[in-house]
Amino acid sequence: MQKHPLRTALVEDDPVYRTYMSGLLKKTPEVDFVYAWDSAEAMLADTRFLAVELVFVDLALPGIGGLELISRLSKLQNSPRSVVLTASLEPDDVFSAVRGGASGYLVKNLDPDAFIESLQQIIHDGVSLSPFIVRMLIDEFRHTPSQPGVRHVALKTLTDRERQVLNGMSSYGSAKAVGEAYGLSHETVRVHMKKIYQKLHVNSKSEALAVLAQEHRC
Repeated sequence: MQKHPLRTALVEDDPVYRTYMSGLLKKTPEVDFVYAWDSAEAMLADTRFLAVELVFVDLALPGIGGLELISRLSKLQNSPRSVVLTASLEPDDVFSAVRGGASGYLVKNLDPDAFIESLQQIIHDGVSLSPFIVRMLIDEFRHTPSQPGVRHVALKTLTDRERQVLNGMSSYGSAKAVGEAYGLSHETVRVHMKKIYQKLHVNSKSEALAVLAQEHRC
């Protein structure tokens, strides 16, 4: 559980979208909005970025690109969580961002309510992916040779409800949507997901879904 407002920032070169997103973040009670920069260079030159815990990064930045910025931030001793916020649905961008250390990948066409839901997932679960992106990652895992391991065996330790919630995450993508589908509160869904992480020895929703996808391939 987040004990203090999450110090959050934004790197976005489009002034209109930057103003829009800054307004949404400032209105979120669990967020302490730090600053919005128009480039990676501007962020890195401002010492305030060292206090940031969560940063939303556009991929198509001038100069240092979003992927390079995420890579640099991931190497810091107290690295912030980085979430891609972009219009790009290119598979190469998605996989590069995830491999580079991004904790989430959100597309810019999210409506305000969906964005706030995704932000809540990031605060409570540590990761958030747009449903389309989740499906893309699952499809990639299904077409990648599986590595020997024991995580897929741990799926057998899940209760029926936990298995239902995990399958629901694969289909619906968010705690809110899963809760609505199965008549559960989104907080109850998050509790189940945390137990699933423990049993599967994973740290995020995307990792849990990857384990589920590997089982489907077996």
